[in-house]
Amino acid sequence: MSRTALLAAAMLATTAAPSLAQSETLEKPAAQKLDGLISWVYDYEQGRRLAKRTGKPMFVVFRCER
Repeated sequence: MSRTALLAAAMLATTAAPSLAQSETLEKPAAQKLDGLISWVYDYEQGRRLAKRTGKPMFVVFRCER
């Protein structure tokens, strides 16, 4: 197997598996204020609309909690 094909297969395996494992029934946490400084928004589309409305950039964190 070529090096490029091996790399492509590894990338596909590591990016597709987490999305397949997530269930549609998982609840998204509500926005929370931490230390009174930041109102975190946990829904991507809601955050995108808020960023567009306020003209502020988005800070997106990708992580696995489960």
